[in-house]
Amino acid sequence: MNNALHGFVEQLHALAQRPTVAAEVKNINGQALFAALLNNELKAQAGEEGHRQADHVVGQYFKAVLLCRKNELAAALAQLQQADGLLDSLPAVTVDFVTLFQLSAWGNYRYKTQEGDVGIALLRRGLGISARLERQGFGPLIYRRIEQVQNIANILFRQQQVEAANQLLSNALTFVHTGRAQGLLLDDWDWATMRRVRTLQESTLEAVLSQLAAQNTQYMADAVYHNEYYHRVFFRGLLQELETDTYNRVVLYNWLYAKNSYFERGAEEFLRNALEFLADEAITAAYDVFKANLLAQAIWVSKQQATHRPELIGSIQDFAETTLVDRAGKAIRLVA
Repeated sequence: MNNALHGFVEQLHALAQRPTVAAEVKNINGQALFAALLNNELKAQAGEEGHRQADHVVGQYFKAVLLCRKNELAAALAQLQQADGLLDSLPAVTVDFVTLFQLSAWGNYRYKTQEGDVGIALLRRGLGISARLERQGFGPLIYRRIEQVQNIANILFRQQQVEAANQLLSNALTFVHTGRAQGLLLDDWDWATMRRVRTLQESTLEAVLSQLAAQNTQYMADAVYHNEYYHRVFFRGLLQELETDTYNRVVLYNWLYAKNSYFERGAEEFLRNALEFLADEAITAAYDVFKANLLAQAIWVSKQQATHRPELIGSIQDFAETTLVDRAGKAIRLVA
């Protein structure tokens, strides 16, 4: 087994030295498409002036979110209060729409100020408003609604409610790719709306699964929520039912297959499959979170051995940090 790990690390060194080849761009800017669809609908319902006013207030809430990301919480609070002061001047037709962004911005602030339960309550209010707006023409909001479910899961993770957070993500994932809506905090989910813009459905699928993969990476060696737990509860079943009719689903399936191969065929088969995934130049940096997860599993495999070699683990960590970035563009650092 140590020979297989040594060979795996040698191949990683070779990959790190490989000249960068520009892969064909296969990922459409889902955020830009989402914004365009929403803006068009808002203009249709509220007119150019109504859209301008609503967009301005939403922009003020977004500034507060950016301040929260920088942990400038006093400034964020002042920005939120300033944005709230603009709500009364909005056309009635835009109020519910803007309220969605008000609730998520305040929810993010409460999360940052260690008031997670308050943050969750605010985000849950937004889920109901979003469902109503989706039926009134703002169908693309369903993709944002899944994102808010992810945000709730993130708060639950921070509260150490790992089981609840994982299950919520799994339920969201199941809805996005099968239409089965259970355990999603409210019952009002329409899969026809989810499937209406396939590009956004697929980017949502990737986003939810990448969050689950990142949590698996973090908890890889946990006493309770370890790698076997994620395999048994989430990934094994997903591998069996995920349809592979798009490029991104083929990539996700191959990642799941590599992970699963450890439990089905052993460590050496896993290392071969993981290396094949990592070496595939067609798999862009958009999937680095999944690559990092396979590297974390390789570290986990190494530590299962009676005598593991720390220098091999260090080499895997170095490869991740120097070649992979997370969705925020930061280098991925794996914990041994």
